[in-house]
Amino acid sequence: MPRFARRTLMGPLLLTSCAALAGGITVQRFALPGHGALELSFPDSWHAQLRQPPSPLPPTITLAPIAGAPFQILITAVWPIHAGTSLPGVAAIHDEVAGAAKSAAPESLERTLPLRDLRGPRNQGYYFFTTDRAPKPGEFKYLTQGIVHLGGINLAFTVLTNEGQDAVVKAALDMLRVAMQVSDGAV
Repeated sequence: MPRFARRTLMGPLLLTSCAALAGGITVQRFALPGHGALELSFPDSWHAQLRQPPSPLPPTITLAPIAGAPFQILITAVWPIHAGTSLPGVAAIHDEVAGAAKSAAPESLERTLPLRDLRGPRNQGYYFFTTDRAPKPGEFKYLTQGIVHLGGINLAFTVLTNEGQDAVVKAALDMLRVAMQVSDGAV
């Protein structure tokens, strides 16, 4: 794949997606230094790892299968680093994702990469989907990438998959639709 700029609510969407992946649901909290925690609900056939760079930089969460065909989901929580700056709103998210889609287009099989709306009970954002024109051995063929706004943070995400993994993409998007920022940092 080209190098692209990189209380639990379990609604019917998430349950359907997880059921499609033949397993239960794991609810996990990830500490966000100075910003509470991010709560994600995902299939228990996935494992998660949090990578925390030096403070005050936001962490990245990587999700991958415990077994089976490889895929990778990267989620970076984003918040203002410097005093006096604000978090980009939904309009700015749209523009940023549109820019990423435009950058990805030359390496894509698709002629255009339309933005898709990503909405949940509290979350709103955009994403696009692309197929790598010529993936190298060991690289992923499909990329789903976007940003979703929730609470006082944004989540920049990348989903990397191959053939036959549509259920992974659906489960990842559903996970992001119902993701929650919670005030305590319990992990």
